[in-house]
This record gives sequence, C-alpha cells and structure tokens, in this order.
Amino acid sequence: MKIKILLLFALTFSSVILAQIGVSAGTLIGASSFNSNSPAVGGFAAGFFVETDTPLFEEVFPRLGFVFMKDINAVLPNNRKSYYPSMLGLNFKGVTSQYFDSKIFLEEGIGLLALNDKTFIDKNSWEFGLALSFLAGLDMRDFNLRGLKTGAAVEYGLTFTGSLPSYLNFYLQFHYTF
Repeated sequence: MKIKILLLFALTFSSVILAQIGVSAGTLIGASSFNSNSPAVGGFAAGFFVETDTPLFEEVFPRLGFVFMKDINAVLPNNRKSYYPSMLGLNFKGVTSQYFDSKIFLEEGIGLLALNDKTFIDKNSWEFGLALSFLAGLDMRDFNLRGLKTGAAVEYGLTFTGSLPSYLNFYLQFHYTF
C-alpha cells in the first residue's frame, strides 16, 4: 500500500516538476574530414541533437547528439564505387554559452563520444573518446526564449581505443527551443 501511495505521489508531482523542463532540438549539416588507420577522407556531415534546459552544473546544459559522416563521392553522380567510408557518432556533451550582446553568442561543448568506424569495407567497430565543439551564432528567439538559434560551428571528435578514429566537422547548426 505504501508503494502505491508513493507512486501516486511521484506521478502527481512529476508532471508539475517536469513541466518546468524545456526541451530543444537541432540539426546540423556541413563538411567533414575523418580518418582511422587511413588517410583523411573528405565528406559531408549531417546530424541532430536534443537538449534540455536543466543544467548539469551551473550554466552547463546536457545535449545528446548524433552525427553521420560519409565520403563525398557517395553523393556525386556517375561514381560507380561499391563502398564509401563512413562514421557514425553518438555524443553526450555539456554545453555552455557566452553572449556578447542580446543576439550574438559563442557556444562551447565537451563530452563523451562513441564512434562507429566504417572507414574500410571489412571494418565495423565502436571506439570511445571525447567530442569538443565551438559555435559562433545568432539568437533569434523571442522574449520567452522560444524560437530559433543558428550558427557556424566546428566539432572535433577523438577516440582513445582501437584504431583511434577521429573527425573534424565544419557545419551550420539550427537549434529550435520549444
């Protein structure tokens, strides 16, 4: 009986407590250079992320992201190659921002990275490391902080296991707060 009362109490008040948590989402698209035990491969990068406004620490917000990188030849016409190198990254970063005025800001992020390395046709391994990102952006949100933020960014991913795959992405980011 005590467990049922405790669950009812938790469910009732969690809707009030969790209603204060804001969620935002974003997408990115740009150019990439990635490598493993190989020369660097030029390609494109695309991804998305989800962020909450509940700080991990003071002014550091959690962001869960996904990024996909693939050889640029995969999208070029008349290319008959059968295999194109690619990488898939999952990261959990802490992100903070410094505003220069009400609209211009600098965003920094650092966190953990899990990187699926598919640079060779016979390679499919998960490696682990760190992701580091910087963004210069424009905040177009309204007074209640709902709306769009956008900017140009660079992200570096480095792993410490296996064949030490890494990447460097330059991209445009679009971040919408609900």
